[in-house]
Amino acid sequence: MDKKEIEEELERLKKEISRLNSSDNAYPDDAQELIKYMVAERERTNRILASITEKIKELSERLDELDEGPAKLEKPKEVPLSDTDAKIIEFVQTKGMACADEVKEFMHYKGRNAACARLNRLHMLGLLDRYQLGHKVYYKYDAGKAINTLIVSPPQ
Repeated sequence: MDKKEIEEELERLKKEISRLNSSDNAYPDDAQELIKYMVAERERTNRILASITEKIKELSERLDELDEGPAKLEKPKEVPLSDTDAKIIEFVQTKGMACADEVKEFMHYKGRNAACARLNRLHMLGLLDRYQLGHKVYYKYDAGKAINTLIVSPPQ
């Protein structure tokens, strides 16, 4: 190799080194920008996930309140009853179960129709449970069913 070839080779190597140095300097800047972008993106993602989690917790609490709410917030409904109806309920309570014939005898009705009508009305109001055993219909007082019912009867 002569001197000219060596100088050309040296020149080529210097250019290659300068190119590598300039690209090395550019690479760390790009990497730093990329890392900054990734960190910022992660922070945004974490904020979004935190807000979603908070909203899910709020909705879950609302659902729990709605599930428990009606049982707690339900006001007792007032059911106006006549003295006769109050006596029939008391009779059914003491006896356990009663049919129209038994109520007819207890209330001294001439026929079974009035007793049936009163028992049916009390059943419709939700104060008595109704059971058909054979040909007879029996009525039973369920205190748990009438727990949210305030029975109002006129003064005697």
